[in-house]
Amino acid sequence: MNKQQIIESLQSKYHSFIDYINSLSTGEYVYSYQQKWTAGQQLEHIVLCVKPIVQVFSMDAAAIEKNFGSTDRISSTYEALLQEYTEKLKEGGKAPSRYVPESSLPDREVLTETLAKLIAELNSKIENFTEQELNRLCIPHPLLGNLTLREMLYNVIYHVQHHQEITFQNLKNK
Repeated sequence: MNKQQIIESLQSKYHSFIDYINSLSTGEYVYSYQQKWTAGQQLEHIVLCVKPIVQVFSMDAAAIEKNFGSTDRISSTYEALLQEYTEKLKEGGKAPSRYVPESSLPDREVLTETLAKLIAELNSKIENFTEQELNRLCIPHPLLGNLTLREMLYNVIYHVQHHQEITFQNLKNK
């Protein structure tokens, strides 16, 4: 995916998730299947995960390179990154504690508004980077190690879809 496709995909996938969360009844929003996260906690988790990505993309290229490094390897494709991520999850990969929801009843309105603003801000920040910088600059991912900015954005796109599907599957059991 090129930069414009990434921006469009982020916009589409995150707004789909927000619309889905907002379509849930209060009972569905707070339902927990077998001690798994509620829809509200899934939402809070996504917000917690997107915030640091926006912070990184708020930095300029030189600061990212100085703090996290760069690479000359070719960025993985979306499909290859997705496969690597799902393998890590199958091996037992879990969210680090800083990304675990703190609230048992997160405020839906506040979190959906926050998430929409974060994605809009991220998309505007992506515009500041060239295609080459997205492939060259690296940042760490808690399960996957150092990723290029492009690969991290691929993960951000998939991550919300993954949690939307988990939420959907959990609610099927209600």
